[in-house]
Amino acid sequence: MSAMDLTALCLGALIMTVSAALTGFAVAAARTSGGTGVWCEATVLDAGTHREWLLDCHRARNPRHALRWIRAQAPRLADRIDPPPDVPWAAPGTIRPYEPGEPCDPGGVGPADAAAVLRHRTLDGIADRDALRVLEDGGLHVLTAPDGDGLRYRLSARALR
Repeated sequence: MSAMDLTALCLGALIMTVSAALTGFAVAAARTSGGTGVWCEATVLDAGTHREWLLDCHRARNPRHALRWIRAQAPRLADRIDPPPDVPWAAPGTIRPYEPGEPCDPGGVGPADAAAVLRHRTLDGIADRDALRVLEDGGLHVLTAPDGDGLRYRLSARALR
C-alpha cells in the first residue's frame, strides 16, 4: 500500500467518524422528539464487518420532501464516491476517466458501480412514483448502491409516527 493510499484511507476514516459524531445528535433529537414527518438517512455499510456509518440525515415534512432530499443526495454522494475529472479540489490529472479494458478491469467487465446507480436514480420517474406510494402508506423506501469493494451505500426514508 502506498503512502498516498494510506493517507486517503486514514482521511476517509476520519471524515466518516466525525460525520457520524456530528449527525448522531440530530438523529437522537429527531427520533426522540416525536411528531410526524419522514426520516431520511444516507449511510454506508461494510458488508464484511457489518459496520454502518451515518453520512447524513434529514427530517422531511412529508414524503414528497423526503424524495426531493434523496434526489438531491444521490448525485452528491455519487460525486464523492466517483468524482468527475474536473473537480476543483483535485490537482489536474489526479482524477481521470476510467476506460473499460484497463488492467484493473480484466475482460472489460467492471466492478459494481455505486456512483452510476446513484446517478441513474435521479432520472427514474417510475421509482419516484413507487417510492412516494410506499412512503405515503407509512413504509420504508431504500435505495442501495453496492460497489466492488464490499461497501453498500444506502439512501433511505421512513415515516415518523
